[in-house]
Amino acid sequence: MIKLNIRQKIFITILASLFSLAILLGWIIWDSLTNMLREDLINRGNNIAIHISETSSDYILFDDNYAVHQLISETHQLNEDVRYIMILDSSGAVYEHTFPDFLPKGITNAHTYSDDNTSNTKSISSDEGTIQDIIVPIEDGEVGYVRIGMSEEQANQYIFSKMIELLIVTLVVALVATGIAYIISRRITSPIQRLVHVASGISAGDLSLRVKNIKKDEVGELASTFNEMADNLINSHNQIDTLLKELQEKEKLRSKLILKLLSVQEDERRRISRELHDETSQALTSLMVTMRVLANEAKDEEQQQLLYTSRDIAADILRQIRDLAVDLRPPILDNMGIVSAVKTYVKDFNEKYDVDTFFYTSVTEIKEIDDNATLAIYRIVQESLNNVIKHTEATKVEVTLTIEDNHIKLIITDNGQGIKETDFMKAQAQNRIGIHGMKERVEVQGGSFSIQTNQQGGTEIIVTLPLQ
Repeated sequence: MIKLNIRQKIFITILASLFSLAILLGWIIWDSLTNMLREDLINRGNNIAIHISETSSDYILFDDNYAVHQLISETHQLNEDVRYIMILDSSGAVYEHTFPDFLPKGITNAHTYSDDNTSNTKSISSDEGTIQDIIVPIEDGEVGYVRIGMSEEQANQYIFSKMIELLIVTLVVALVATGIAYIISRRITSPIQRLVHVASGISAGDLSLRVKNIKKDEVGELASTFNEMADNLINSHNQIDTLLKELQEKEKLRSKLILKLLSVQEDERRRISRELHDETSQALTSLMVTMRVLANEAKDEEQQQLLYTSRDIAADILRQIRDLAVDLRPPILDNMGIVSAVKTYVKDFNEKYDVDTFFYTSVTEIKEIDDNATLAIYRIVQESLNNVIKHTEATKVEVTLTIEDNHIKLIITDNGQGIKETDFMKAQAQNRIGIHGMKERVEVQGGSFSIQTNQQGGTEIIVTLPLQ
């Protein structure tokens, strides 16, 4: 489909209107000239027939065929539009005619006189075109009738010549109108095209463009309004830039605060882990040794059994404290790296809970990773596996850690009941920020975090973090 601009549309509309008007006027002129010339032809034919009927009456009564023939022959020669003249007797038989050799077949019966016919004129088709056949009675038909055939050929040639002249005039007017249409369309569309050019430039980002040479018309008012809109757009753009910069600064500060908070949190975890491991564990160990000594020295068997039981309870508490210390800050994370730490945590999780947990990785260790990213991955694995126990009915969990396109990719998927939008709303209502905390950890590192339902109907967490 051809796409036309406004100038072309205006130009084509003017030309189409002009040619439509020319066609309409041509048809009106053709129809008017045809009717007018036909009426004139019939009137002249009537006058000629009346003249012949008045003149030939005496010739027919005295049976002077030569005078009748001479009369109609001279009349035929003097009038170019007269195709033929026939004199009929009172019975309708041909008395004289102007045909050179013989009467055409059917010409006699082609038209007959009728008293109730007001015009006594009939159009007859012939090889030479339409013939207007006119009948005029001689002495009210008692002597005979005069039939004259008036040809429209001369009239048609005249009309055709006038239509040629009209066509030439129309072409000249069309050429002039084409120039006028071009000038008018250009004067109308040039301001609009300038306005479109400026609008396209502003849309492309050049806010300094303005419409110039504004005239005092509707398009000029539109251009002035557009310029005002562009000025307002610059002001709005500047305000947006200012707000955006402020927002970016606040976002940077927020990220720094989150990182600082996470760092402080990890430092506190490390300190508590160390205190639990060093001080609390040592105190419990001393307590266990003391209980064992007391149990060995006890003389009462009941007291000895009570001390052994207390020692076992203290030993169980010691194991729980050591597990808690490891969860708070696993030493393997600092000593062996993230891959070994995740592998060990998954192994311990698999032994502790009745869930088949598998760890897949294609790397032995990741050196191009900072402490914040290491902690983020470990805490996400820790939080995700804890959520599997608390909130799903999964029997199988897979943890995958790979490097793709200079990024660390962590995928945790299970075959549980999946996660729904209502689960997020419920967690938010209960102030559970586990998923939100995982997402925050990733985003402050410049990574991406997504959680969705996998093809098996379970939950799938995908984490991507950039390497250093």
